[in-house]
Amino acid sequence: MELKINIKSLEWWFWFVTLIAMITGLSGIVEGYYVVILVSVIHFIYFTAKRGFAAFPTQVRFVYALFVIAALFDPTTILYWILLIGTVMVTLFDTCFIARMLIIMPWNKNVKLS
Repeated sequence: MELKINIKSLEWWFWFVTLIAMITGLSGIVEGYYVVILVSVIHFIYFTAKRGFAAFPTQVRFVYALFVIAALFDPTTILYWILLIGTVMVTLFDTCFIARMLIIMPWNKNVKLS
Protein backbone atom coordinates (compact mmCIF):
# COMPACT_ATOMS: atom_id res chain seq x y z
CA MET A 1 0.00 0.00 0.00
CA GLU A 2 1.27 3.42 -0.95
CA LEU A 3 0.88 6.56 1.16
CA LYS A 4 -1.43 9.09 -0.49
CA ILE A 5 -1.25 12.19 1.65
CA ASN A 6 -2.47 15.29 -0.19
CA ILE A 7 -2.08 18.31 2.09
CA LYS A 8 -3.22 20.60 -0.72
CA SER A 9 -6.68 19.02 -0.69
CA LEU A 10 -9.41 20.43 1.55
CA GLU A 11 -11.06 17.01 1.60
CA TRP A 12 -7.87 15.48 2.99
CA TRP A 13 -7.82 18.09 5.78
CA PHE A 14 -11.40 17.18 6.71
CA TRP A 15 -10.29 13.57 7.18
CA PHE A 16 -7.11 14.56 9.01
CA VAL A 17 -8.95 16.75 11.52
CA THR A 18 -11.51 13.96 11.99
CA LEU A 19 -8.68 11.51 12.66
CA ILE A 20 -7.02 13.74 15.26
CA ALA A 21 -10.36 14.43 16.97
CA MET A 22 -11.20 10.72 17.04
CA ILE A 23 -7.83 9.87 18.59
CA THR A 24 -8.47 12.61 21.14
CA GLY A 25 -11.88 11.18 21.99
CA LEU A 26 -10.56 7.63 22.28
CA SER A 27 -7.75 8.84 24.55
CA GLY A 28 -10.34 9.95 27.09
CA ILE A 29 -11.17 13.54 26.12
CA VAL A 30 -14.89 13.13 25.37
CA GLU A 31 -15.11 16.47 23.54
CA GLY A 32 -13.06 14.88 20.76
CA TYR A 33 -16.12 12.82 19.81
CA TYR A 34 -18.20 15.99 19.45
CA VAL A 35 -15.53 17.47 17.17
CA VAL A 36 -15.62 14.26 15.09
CA ILE A 37 -19.39 14.61 14.70
CA LEU A 38 -19.19 18.33 13.92
CA VAL A 39 -16.45 17.93 11.31
CA SER A 40 -18.22 14.94 9.75
CA VAL A 41 -21.50 16.85 9.41
CA ILE A 42 -19.69 19.89 7.98
CA HIS A 43 -17.84 17.58 5.58
CA PHE A 44 -21.16 16.11 4.45
CA ILE A 45 -22.76 19.57 4.02
CA TYR A 46 -19.70 20.76 2.06
CA PHE A 47 -19.94 17.82 -0.35
CA THR A 48 -23.71 18.19 -0.67
CA ALA A 49 -23.25 21.83 -1.68
CA LYS A 50 -20.32 21.02 -3.98
CA ARG A 51 -21.59 17.88 -5.74
CA GLY A 52 -25.21 17.29 -4.69
CA PHE A 53 -26.75 14.75 -2.34
CA ALA A 54 -26.84 11.88 -4.85
CA ALA A 55 -23.13 12.12 -5.71
CA PHE A 56 -21.12 9.10 -4.61
CA PRO A 57 -18.58 11.04 -2.46
CA THR A 58 -21.49 12.73 -0.67
CA GLN A 59 -23.07 9.35 0.06
CA VAL A 60 -19.82 8.20 1.69
CA ARG A 61 -19.70 11.27 3.92
CA PHE A 62 -23.40 10.85 4.81
CA VAL A 63 -22.94 7.24 5.93
CA TYR A 64 -19.77 8.15 7.83
CA ALA A 65 -21.57 11.00 9.63
CA LEU A 66 -24.39 8.62 10.58
CA PHE A 67 -21.87 6.11 11.93
CA VAL A 68 -20.03 8.68 14.07
CA ILE A 69 -23.33 9.91 15.51
CA ALA A 70 -24.43 6.33 16.25
CA ALA A 71 -21.02 5.58 17.80
CA LEU A 72 -21.62 8.31 20.38
CA PHE A 73 -24.31 6.08 21.93
CA ASP A 74 -22.10 2.96 22.03
CA PRO A 75 -20.84 2.58 25.61
CA THR A 76 -18.11 0.14 24.51
CA THR A 77 -16.66 2.62 21.94
CA ILE A 78 -16.02 -0.37 19.66
CA LEU A 79 -17.66 1.46 16.74
CA TYR A 80 -15.27 4.40 17.20
CA TRP A 81 -12.32 1.99 17.16
CA ILE A 82 -13.61 0.50 13.90
CA LEU A 83 -14.15 3.99 12.48
CA LEU A 84 -10.63 4.93 13.60
CA ILE A 85 -9.17 2.16 11.45
CA GLY A 86 -11.24 3.33 8.47
CA THR A 87 -10.30 6.97 9.04
CA VAL A 88 -6.61 6.08 9.17
CA MET A 89 -7.02 4.19 5.89
CA VAL A 90 -8.77 7.07 4.10
CA THR A 91 -6.41 9.72 5.52
CA LEU A 92 -3.16 7.94 4.79
CA PHE A 93 -3.95 5.60 1.90
CA ASP A 94 -7.06 7.11 0.27
CA THR A 95 -9.01 3.86 0.53
CA CYS A 96 -12.39 3.57 2.23
CA PHE A 97 -14.39 0.53 3.32
CA ILE A 98 -17.66 2.51 3.36
CA ALA A 99 -17.03 3.51 -0.27
CA ARG A 100 -16.35 -0.12 -1.17
CA MET A 101 -19.69 -1.14 0.34
CA LEU A 102 -21.66 1.72 -1.22
CA ILE A 103 -20.25 1.05 -4.67
CA ILE A 104 -22.21 -2.21 -4.89
CA MET A 105 -25.55 -0.54 -4.20
CA PRO A 106 -27.89 -0.58 -7.23
CA TRP A 107 -28.15 3.22 -7.43
CA ASN A 108 -24.34 3.41 -7.83
CA LYS A 109 -23.93 1.01 -10.74
CA ASN A 110 -22.48 3.81 -12.93
CA VAL A 111 -19.74 4.63 -10.41
CA LYS A 112 -16.31 3.33 -11.38
CA LEU A 113 -14.57 1.11 -8.82
CA SER A 114 -10.99 2.31 -8.46
